[in-house]
Amino acid sequence: MAEENSRSKKTIPPYMKAISGSLGGIVEASCLQPIDVIKTRLQLDRTGAYKGIFHCGSTIVHNEGVRALWKGLTPFATHLTLKYALRMGSNAVLQTAFKDSETGKLSPQGRVMAGFGAGVLEALMIVTPFEVLLTFA
Repeated sequence: MAEENSRSKKTIPPYMKAISGSLGGIVEASCLQPIDVIKTRLQLDRTGAYKGIFHCGSTIVHNEGVRALWKGLTPFATHLTLKYALRMGSNAVLQTAFKDSETGKLSPQGRVMAGFGAGVLEALMIVTPFEVLLTFA
């Protein structure tokens, strides 16, 4: 029975995990962008035009339309898509690399190292360059 369970348990290839991560990034960006637009407008409001979060959001919708809440979605979605694709894909590859060669099992230490490695790759290759671009934009 245990042998049957191990055969029926299929592993998800790293590229599928990367694709899943990128789709998650698109969904996250789409959900968070309106909040980010409102936050930015409130931060830049020097005249006191907005009386709060809801007033700001309703004013944007009234004056500019609903689509204005998603201004700037493309760079934000690109950032999150690349970030999560790299994180999920590299974590899957590193987990495979850290598996015990004899048993094929991943130890808790191997899992931590894979997560740490994926986080470092994400920070160096995606997050830091995007933050530098945002700083100078």
